[in-house]
Amino acid sequence: MDAFDYSKDFEEAIEHFHRGMEDWPNYRNYIEAHLGGPDSRVVNFANRLCPEIEYRCGRIRDRRVLDFGCGTGATTVALAQYSRHVCAFDVDEESVEVCRRRLREHGLESVAELYFADDLDEVKDSMGSFDLILVNGVLEHIPLTKTGLRGKVVRSLFNMLKRPGYLFITETPNRLWPFDFHSTQLLWIPWTRAGSEWSYKRAIKKGRHADAPRISKGPLGLEEVGAWGATYWEIMRYLRSEQFVCLNRVRGQDDHLDYSSPESWKRRLFDSLIFWFAVKLLHVPITAFAPSITNLVIKKV
Repeated sequence: MDAFDYSKDFEEAIEHFHRGMEDWPNYRNYIEAHLGGPDSRVVNFANRLCPEIEYRCGRIRDRRVLDFGCGTGATTVALAQYSRHVCAFDVDEESVEVCRRRLREHGLESVAELYFADDLDEVKDSMGSFDLILVNGVLEHIPLTKTGLRGKVVRSLFNMLKRPGYLFITETPNRLWPFDFHSTQLLWIPWTRAGSEWSYKRAIKKGRHADAPRISKGPLGLEEVGAWGATYWEIMRYLRSEQFVCLNRVRGQDDHLDYSSPESWKRRLFDSLIFWFAVKLLHVPITAFAPSITNLVIKKV
């Protein structure tokens, strides 16, 4: 896919979805990313994310797939082009409706089944089990100050996997990095306490955050937009009582962050240096030290 021309109505739906965020530093990028230009999410996911999934997890054509935290549906559309049946879930009802409209624009309504609920546990029995669950840019939006919620979600997703099945976590900002490139573009935010009042006030003062209709007010809203990210060790802690293999530590999948994208010299250098430090010495995947936790694959065994 090179690009996709959405209707004017859909473009207006995307702008309405981002209402109240007009003064955010990344507002125009958010709008463009949610549409169908060459650098948009839907194009990137179809051309890079899905091939990466198939490289690591095998062909997904005949597998049952869940797009968890589907948002406005860019990942759902990409998956629907590779799989015969996709389920999509989100806690935000408006997101699910925009996702439905996006699928309609692509003529893929019949391929996808959409679910909305305040809590995954309310609908997981109706959804059934899956061969593959994609968690793309989602974990960082689950507030850590809602004690136990993030771990509960990760364990619920793992339990929804068939055996064997794959939990594919990607594009979650790595909290080890002190710079919040995801939300505020401010230094030190990820290293402060999650939900920090100081961080919230600083982001407001610098014009890097504002209360918006679709997020909570105050520091909780800054958590919901993803300012604090997650770590590899945090995810492993949630699953410590489960039986799984991290494929990023398996030979043939352990020496690069991704295999489907053209590599720049900077990426090659990073992969090479971190490979010997992380994989060989510490026995953890390269992605544990990358700016984002990218292409982390957990195989249920």
